[in-house]
Amino acid sequence: MSDFKSCKAMVVERPRQVSVREIKLTEPRPDAVIAKTEFSAISSGTDMKTYEGLQPAETVWYPLVPGYENVGKVIEVLDPNSQFKPGDRVMINECRQFGDVCAAWGGGTAVSIKDSFTAGAPSDYMVKIPDNVSDRDAVLAYLPCVSLKGIRKIAPYIKDGHTVLVVGAGMIGISAIQIVKIMYPHCRVVCIERNAFRRSIAEHYADYVFDAETGCAKLIELTNGVKADVVIECSGNQHVVGSLHQYLKDGGWAFDDPPGHIHLQGDYPGRIVLDSYNWWFNKNCSITMSCCLLPTCKEQILAWMSEGKFDTSHLPCEIWEAGKAAEAFAYKEKKGADCFKILFDWRNL
Repeated sequence: MSDFKSCKAMVVERPRQVSVREIKLTEPRPDAVIAKTEFSAISSGTDMKTYEGLQPAETVWYPLVPGYENVGKVIEVLDPNSQFKPGDRVMINECRQFGDVCAAWGGGTAVSIKDSFTAGAPSDYMVKIPDNVSDRDAVLAYLPCVSLKGIRKIAPYIKDGHTVLVVGAGMIGISAIQIVKIMYPHCRVVCIERNAFRRSIAEHYADYVFDAETGCAKLIELTNGVKADVVIECSGNQHVVGSLHQYLKDGGWAFDDPPGHIHLQGDYPGRIVLDSYNWWFNKNCSITMSCCLLPTCKEQILAWMSEGKFDTSHLPCEIWEAGKAAEAFAYKEKKGADCFKILFDWRNL
């Protein structure tokens, strides 16, 4: 076995202070598969929340390694029963233990030791990347898995012919739009997004795209006053959640009159406060929420990419050298929603 005691990593030393430096790795267990990162990404939700010091204190501590969107190649296999072999291209994703820093999902490392100690959660496993799926697309495949889990959860509430409203056109929202159209091809999918740049992206995917200021009125006009059967909230903005009732259909006043449904698919940095409760309980609606992903989600998204069903060609990604992580995080914070996605190239680090 090669000597894997340390590696280069992106480390958030404290809020808004990032360095690229050596960290200690854990001792590989007998079931370990070791992979080298070639590309990773900044999650606009989780990673920026971590960078800005907005994670709950019980969740992470500093210094930490952020990230969970990373792909690369297997470089060593200790597990004799592993499906992987050196050279396989894989989605690597979470590594939850390091020797001397916190693993805040831990994907921002040059080397990942994946075994029952560092990646023991049900969705921490690696997945082979189909030959016709690029590294760029494989990096982007992780967050659609989060959207897919949510849409699977609301299966009892969404049916072909419904109007589905997706609020927010970041990676989670764009993914939700595409997945609804794949799984429910006869649904009408509407997107509401306050940022003009992101609206221009959503126009490639949703049937209708409205701005936040006029979106409710346009939705009412589009649906002849009915509004949305299902609302999927993907903005990550806690201030949006309290007013979602305005987009949802009325219902639930009789046994054959099903109410609308709201699903919260965001990672919110602050407290959620509902508008006046009478506006809510008159909707008779149901509300669900989800985070993370489920086993089989990675395989499904990669399969849809391989089959040409899940399209990333309209998603603007900026590629930065991994060694420029400090500058990239600061840039992303400054640009906000006007920067859709930052990918890191690790190959020259």
